[in-house]
Amino acid sequence: MLNRSISRKLPVSNPLSYLFLAFIAMAGLSYINFLPGVVNALAGGIGFNEAEAGQIVALNGYGALLGSTVAIFLVRRIQWQTVMFISFTLLALTDISTLWVENYSIMLGWRFLAGILGGLCVGTGFSVLARLNNPDRAFGTLLFIQFSIGSIVMYGLPTLEEMLNAYAVFYVMAGLILISLALMPFLPALPLDSKSISQSMPLAKLFGKPLLLLLAILSYLTAASAIYAYVGLIGLGANLTSENVSTYIAITGMLGLLGAMIPVISGKRVSRIYMIITGIVMSTLAAILFNFSHITSAYIAAMSLLFFSWPAVQSYLFAVTAEMDSSGRLSTIAAVVSFVGLATGPLLASSLLDDGSFTGMLYSCSMIFLLSFLLLFKPVKAQAQAQAQEQAKAQDIALSSQP
Repeated sequence: MLNRSISRKLPVSNPLSYLFLAFIAMAGLSYINFLPGVVNALAGGIGFNEAEAGQIVALNGYGALLGSTVAIFLVRRIQWQTVMFISFTLLALTDISTLWVENYSIMLGWRFLAGILGGLCVGTGFSVLARLNNPDRAFGTLLFIQFSIGSIVMYGLPTLEEMLNAYAVFYVMAGLILISLALMPFLPALPLDSKSISQSMPLAKLFGKPLLLLLAILSYLTAASAIYAYVGLIGLGANLTSENVSTYIAITGMLGLLGAMIPVISGKRVSRIYMIITGIVMSTLAAILFNFSHITSAYIAAMSLLFFSWPAVQSYLFAVTAEMDSSGRLSTIAAVVSFVGLATGPLLASSLLDDGSFTGMLYSCSMIFLLSFLLLFKPVKAQAQAQAQEQAKAQDIALSSQP
């Protein structure tokens, strides 16, 4: 029996290990990938108004921040399978039980609890992805799955609501969690050995290059999510029809799948710093091009640049955090920081709007993109130099061992 149990485990280097682990790292907060569908359901057939729907989703997000923060202190002390199994089971029950929650105040608390459980799952999942042999491929796969699930669910959700009811989106969330539970027995254990623990980064050492990197992630995602929140209204403000805007967003959004695949395909063969610089330049150019959205081709080009570069840059930055700390703690902190950035972006954008004009917001976002580049250049360059030195030493040892 023991041999059968062991034989079911996938090798760590198996592509399916990357795919399955990325899937379960996504599932805890899968609603983020189809957030408009969740808001539409809450403010539609479920019966809450638009303001209440936004507040419910916001509290879900704040719960995720709390859960991810708790994960920071657990990833080095508790085996990840135990945390994920318990949290996933409770989260599935919470999502299904949402169907019977009608009171607004209770719904707020219920979704806050779901956010805590989901954040704990995602924070733990990030620490596991960081321990894989190729973090570029791991986080690239994660972003690929996120964009894929988001597109599939948004496309099929209207049909599911007709077949089931307005709560169909919560069935989807619970279903993704159950799939994750079914995948877990096949995943490698990836235990934390004594070397990983001894080499892990104490919280006191976050200052310096790790802090610069975390601030870069925060800056980049704040700017990207700020533009994403208003990308539809930018098109409508440029006198495009709502049908055309939706079509353009859907088509260019698929480019995110290609952007996410770049780290998966290239792995460590291409220097991260060049890929990150290229991605941030594309994002900055996109922010500027949105100011010329009255030209349809400029609007489409801007969305294409942003949606293509966003997942690639985010994947590479998460990969850098993974290699800075072998225990995965820094990657879990990066997950928390990313949630803060994604939540802050729309709020920042709303404060920068000027009587329906997006110019000030867009140019501010372009400057924030450049700020993220300045913040990350030093830590990414230092890590690239360290990797080059390690490779040179490895080659020297290999040559010296030859007869």
